[in-house]
Amino acid sequence: MIIRKWFKYFIEKVFFNRLAALLFCATISIISYALEYVFSIENLFSSSGAIFTLAGIFLNIKLTAHYHLKLPNGEPLGVDSKYAMISGEGVFGGSENKDEKEKKVKEVESDEVWGASLMVFGTLIWGYGSYLIKLIN
Repeated sequence: MIIRKWFKYFIEKVFFNRLAALLFCATISIISYALEYVFSIENLFSSSGAIFTLAGIFLNIKLTAHYHLKLPNGEPLGVDSKYAMISGEGVFGGSENKDEKEKKVKEVESDEVWGASLMVFGTLIWGYGSYLIKLIN
C-alpha cells in the first residue's frame, strides 16, 4: 500500500501539474543526454522521450480519472458523487444501496490506477527496456 500512496502522490504532484511535469521531464532528458554523452550509452537521450509521453497522457486524464477527483476545497469527492458520474445518474437518482455504489466506484478507481500503472510500466519498458537487457547480459 505504501507504493500505491507514493505513486498516487507522485502522479498528483508531478504529472497532474503542467509546470512540474515539464520540469521533471526536462530534468530526466538532460540527465539522459549527459549520461549518453559521457558514457557513450546509445539511445539513452531518445528513450527519455518516453517520460514526456507519460506526462502527456496524465495531463490528458487528470479531469476524467475518478480516483483522484477532489472538491474545490481539496477534499476528495464522495462515493455518491463518483457513482453519479460513473453511472450517468444524478446524485439523488437511482436505488442502489451504499455497498453497491462503493463496490462499483472501487472497481472503476482500481481500473484507473491499474491502467495508469500499466501505462507507466509499458512506457518505461518501451523507452529503457533495451538497457535492462544489456545490463543483464
